[in-house]
Amino acid sequence: MRPILLSPKFFLSTFIIVSIYVVSLLTFLLFPILSFANGGDQRVIEGKYLINLSRSPFTPAVGDKTSMLASFVDIQTDKLIIEDLIVKIRIAKLGEGRERKFLFEQDSIRAKGGILEFQHIFQDAGLHEIFFDFAFASSPAKIYNAPDFLLDIQKSKIDQKSTFSFPIGIMLGAIFGFMIGWLIKRQNV
Repeated sequence: MRPILLSPKFFLSTFIIVSIYVVSLLTFLLFPILSFANGGDQRVIEGKYLINLSRSPFTPAVGDKTSMLASFVDIQTDKLIIEDLIVKIRIAKLGEGRERKFLFEQDSIRAKGGILEFQHIFQDAGLHEIFFDFAFASSPAKIYNAPDFLLDIQKSKIDQKSTFSFPIGIMLGAIFGFMIGWLIKRQNV
């Protein structure tokens, strides 16, 4: 049996392949971190008021705390509504039928200075609707109903990692193994 002699060229090519593999693997593992950004949507109510809903993370996941901030703006002055508001929050999951079932409801929340902060943990993946009905504290009988905000709730991160990272890791491992085998075979010829 002939001893295997490994040349510096073999070590250099192996180093390059391993480096590419490590960088690729780190890119796929760290990619979900990029999704933790704030974002917002706006709805106009009766042409007078605007509600801006910001959330973090922008695309919430099941079981994770989602922080939301609703700001209420007077369109005519283009400033936050200074008067206290009484807000009702309702969250429903979009389903197959026409009947809407609310998963979360909270009444009589005070929004001071046109800002309302709240947090919610979603239990199910899929499209959800968030409704903000509000009235001015000075005239609570007049209720303004805003159009719904749609949020796409993703599966939990654990589910995403197991369904996304595992096949990619297998694929990258197979590619890496074939390349090393090819290099060793080429070296022995």
